[in-house]
Amino acid sequence: MKFTVLRLRIFLWAILALIVLWLFYMAVVPSGKIVYSQNFNNDNFFIQKLTPAERVEEVNSGTQKIIGDPVYFSLRTPRRFNSARVTIEYKNNSSLPIIEVGVLVDRTLWRYETKPIENKIIDQLSMVWDVFKNDGTMLLQKQKKYNDIEEFLNDLPAREEFALYNYDLQKEYLPPGYKPNKKDTKIDYALRGPYQFYTYLKDEKLNFNFTFIDLNVNKDSDPIDVNLYYQNKLIATKHLDDDGVVGEENKISAERSLNFTVDNLPEGVYKVEVKTNDDIISREIKTTQSRLAFINSVRLADENKKNIILFTDSNQISAQTINPAKLQTIYVDEQKLELNETYKQFDLVSNGNTTKKIHLAKDDVMLSGDGVFSFADDEIISPDFKKINTKTSVNGQGINYILAGYQNPQQSSEWKINSAVIDLQNAYREFNKYNFMISVPGLKSADELKGNIEISRIKIELQGTTLLEKIKKIIKF
Repeated sequence: MKFTVLRLRIFLWAILALIVLWLFYMAVVPSGKIVYSQNFNNDNFFIQKLTPAERVEEVNSGTQKIIGDPVYFSLRTPRRFNSARVTIEYKNNSSLPIIEVGVLVDRTLWRYETKPIENKIIDQLSMVWDVFKNDGTMLLQKQKKYNDIEEFLNDLPAREEFALYNYDLQKEYLPPGYKPNKKDTKIDYALRGPYQFYTYLKDEKLNFNFTFIDLNVNKDSDPIDVNLYYQNKLIATKHLDDDGVVGEENKISAERSLNFTVDNLPEGVYKVEVKTNDDIISREIKTTQSRLAFINSVRLADENKKNIILFTDSNQISAQTINPAKLQTIYVDEQKLELNETYKQFDLVSNGNTTKKIHLAKDDVMLSGDGVFSFADDEIISPDFKKINTKTSVNGQGINYILAGYQNPQQSSEWKINSAVIDLQNAYREFNKYNFMISVPGLKSADELKGNIEISRIKIELQGTTLLEKIKKIIKF
């Protein structure tokens, strides 16, 4: 009897030990690799539900339809990882060409780094254009001129002739006939929240003076960081603390200034980032630079300004307001963009390679596009190459070449499958969760004609530091 009890105890302790070891393994992931999968048949502890609810339909027979853009899901992990390979099995039941997946990298700016899952524009062109593929990169040519990607990179065609997709091409940009400014430039249209802009320097110092106010709409701290980038590297930064108003909502602060000056910089394009939240208004920007172009968007604050003129090289232009008093007709050259509803984005496509003039009757409008925006036509600077997006007209924009970091989806019966590798080293992680996004630009839940994206499976393969590598690092310290 005692022997039987002893064997039972040993057996139970062995089971307990195995459970403890399994929990330890799952928590530490000593191999540095682990895979999570969601097939929508049951709730998943690791890959959580797609949200918000109004942009997805109920799960049906192990699939879920996305009806609005974007949707989000959290990935619960026991530790940090270096990269994630995200595989999605899906049907694109829509006319929209692009599906992307990404991870949150900046919570303040709510910015996601995205990678492609599907691009129908490239998929369709790859059936009729000349295609060269090498290690995840594709070169598409309307008429074959280059034998490989290296030859293309060494002898680029004119900027107007080619476009990029998910490819970072570094090329020095020198605007012809540039001369430093001999007088100050002032932007006295108030801007709300964060923004980025390009400027250009040649034999001059960088000099910007910002005037800020804090609306104190929310109770959070509202610090401001102004960052300077050259060739995608952060080279200077300046910080302004919160105004110190605590517990008093909607108490507008006094004006505060921040001077941002950097000497001895080489000639070239620079990016300035004002990193803050929507409580902050940039009431005025003064500079000695002659070129200043806001990247992809500009949000005009409510200061009762009238008859505002901007210029853009964007082909796709969008406008939105949350203020009923600011509904209006916006003119883009001779085209009309009717802003007749709050909390809704209205779009306009104006193809061509020329600068367009935008006329707004009122402020408190968010403008966005696939190019840059300036308050004077001679301030435009656009160092970026053309990008393939949902509204790209290859023929209308005279595109003869496309360089893309992209692989075509695989077809499995009626389902498509594709994967994207996402860098997690700079990803935002809180409460043991990474925040992911699936984006289908142009998909709106209120527009039934746009269709849906049906998902049957999401698989995430994580890779990170092994336990042995971690121990070696600790020993070195």
